[in-house]
Amino acid sequence: MIPPVGDPEDTVPFTHQPYGQDSEDNPYVSPSGPAAQPSGPGYVTPPPPPPQVPYGPPPTTPYAYRWTPAYGAPYPGSLTHKGGTTALTLGIIAIASLLLTPFCCITLPGVFCAPFAWVAGAHAKRDIERHPGVYGNLAAAQTGMWMGIVMTFLGALVVAGFVALAAWIGYADPSLV
Repeated sequence: MIPPVGDPEDTVPFTHQPYGQDSEDNPYVSPSGPAAQPSGPGYVTPPPPPPQVPYGPPPTTPYAYRWTPAYGAPYPGSLTHKGGTTALTLGIIAIASLLLTPFCCITLPGVFCAPFAWVAGAHAKRDIERHPGVYGNLAAAQTGMWMGIVMTFLGALVVAGFVALAAWIGYADPSLV
């Protein structure tokens, strides 16, 4: 059985002191009292901190780049050339559209994307090689360029095949024309 509770002050913890009863209460001190200072026979007072040294002049080391970076100098090869990423994306679109040609008629985006991937990849590769150590995505530019080259020729073959198929159907059955 639970004993009856009469006064709410009977249930509060022993560390609780209601506000306003003691004028010396400090709300930032633990209820058990302030922390004690370390003491004892083996205790040695720590030395004072060293004096503050004023800031000196900025370093005279120039940056390796013509622009001042916002958060320090970038690591060599940490920048990405946007043309390399564009060439890679266009090359992937060209491959995907050519592979999906039997399922739906989306050959034309690949045929149009492939030459642009070739040109964008060649320009990005030239820029990356012209500025060594600045850009780090030479592989993306080369891959996009080669995908553009291959897919340009394969796309031309596919378009020529469709034209030949249409000509053959028109020749074989003139009623379809």
